[in-house]
Amino acid sequence: MSPAYAAAYARVFAALHAQAFPHEPWDEASFATMLAQPNMHGFLDERGGFLLLRIILDEAEIITIGATAPRQGIATTLLAQGIATARAAGVQKIHLEVAEDNAPARALYAAQNFTQTGLRKTYYANGGAALTLALDLG
Repeated sequence: MSPAYAAAYARVFAALHAQAFPHEPWDEASFATMLAQPNMHGFLDERGGFLLLRIILDEAEIITIGATAPRQGIATTLLAQGIATARAAGVQKIHLEVAEDNAPARALYAAQNFTQTGLRKTYYANGGAALTLALDLG
């Protein structure tokens, strides 16, 4: 994404992120920096969702995904778009981190066949643990 587009979309990503994650929102400057990276792919869903995916060589990482309205299929749609983009780019494996206590997100990833690869204890500012997950596309 060009720097001009990154700056324009950063505000939208930040606003959606603040709604989806009110206790740990990321600011507009952070999104502008991330979106301007050459290997970053940003997806928006007009119903109120977002996904940032970084692709480097044959691996990808979901940086963040969120939806402002739960159980509307927004995250499922965005995740499918991210996986399709990764496949088209020749990605063999997609990585992500998810809060251990985030049951809806864990169910979303399990439905797409992500598997746990690790545990990061006291990873989040609130002391919560993160699970590392991966999806093998090879």
